[in-house]
Amino acid sequence: MGGLSRIRLDGIANNAVANTNIVDGAVGAAEIATGAVKVTEVAAGAIAANTSFASGIITQHAIASGNVVTSTINDAAVTGAKLAAGAVSANTKLGSGVVTQHAIASGNVVTSTIGTAAVTLAKIAADSVNQDKIADDSIRSEHINAGAIDSNTFFGAAAVDANAIKAGAVGASELATGAVSANTKMAADVVGARELRIGNVAAANGVFTHNAHTFVKAQRGTIHAVSVGAANVTIDLANTNHFALTLGTNSNLNRPSNITAGQTGSIFVIQDGTGSRTLSYSSIWDFIGGTAPTLTTTASAVDRIDYVVRSSSSIQAVATLAYS
Repeated sequence: MGGLSRIRLDGIANNAVANTNIVDGAVGAAEIATGAVKVTEVAAGAIAANTSFASGIITQHAIASGNVVTSTINDAAVTGAKLAAGAVSANTKLGSGVVTQHAIASGNVVTSTIGTAAVTLAKIAADSVNQDKIADDSIRSEHINAGAIDSNTFFGAAAVDANAIKAGAVGASELATGAVSANTKMAADVVGARELRIGNVAAANGVFTHNAHTFVKAQRGTIHAVSVGAANVTIDLANTNHFALTLGTNSNLNRPSNITAGQTGSIFVIQDGTGSRTLSYSSIWDFIGGTAPTLTTTASAVDRIDYVVRSSSSIQAVATLAYS
């Protein structure tokens, strides 16, 4: 048999050596030169799917690039039981689209399988998480850790609007003590008569125009000072109830502006340091007996005219003179 080593393969005719002519174990790795057996020299079906190879015979170096593709691997041929522990690690790279939602069994991805800080903002595409991808009621208050959303959390403009807050969702129990303070600004008309309880306002001594009131504290009206230096003077009854007219020239007291029936008050008429100033009156001013008063004309003298607005065409008045 020692002569067999001298027989060249190209000297053996096709089919000269049949399977029955080679004893088991007669041809080993030492008898086959490097490169002697190529893929083109192995007949189709010569190596069956159930052919067993010794450990280590087929390695990544023994498989040419592109020789193993999806079409040559039977469905379910590679299972977890056929992958050695650690064969697929966290650093294993998979082609784009290899792992899809259909390739991940329900329950396989849980919090323990995602490394700390594995998901960052840089790994979440813009708009990848939006309201369309979050099931109704999937995020509840008990699912958010205390402090997860703090005062420094930024929301996009209009992220939370009236449509995002259910009616009744924000009540007194949802507002922290001091959350709404005296300095809180509200849009115009947010708080109107319907939002105020009359009983609460009344308990706080609020005044209503349709209610009778008993004042337990002094109610004071300001005295509006008017320097008269023209032939006519018009007081505005919307400013106050009481006026002080200092006459610097002879003048006429015109019909006031903003007359409202029922308003009362007093007009102090004061002579300037020169004195001898006179005051006439328009027809709306009604004095007792139809006679207008003659003022005290000494320098710095003070007279007083008390009035009651009876109607838009009549102001009844009484003059008391020479207070000083």
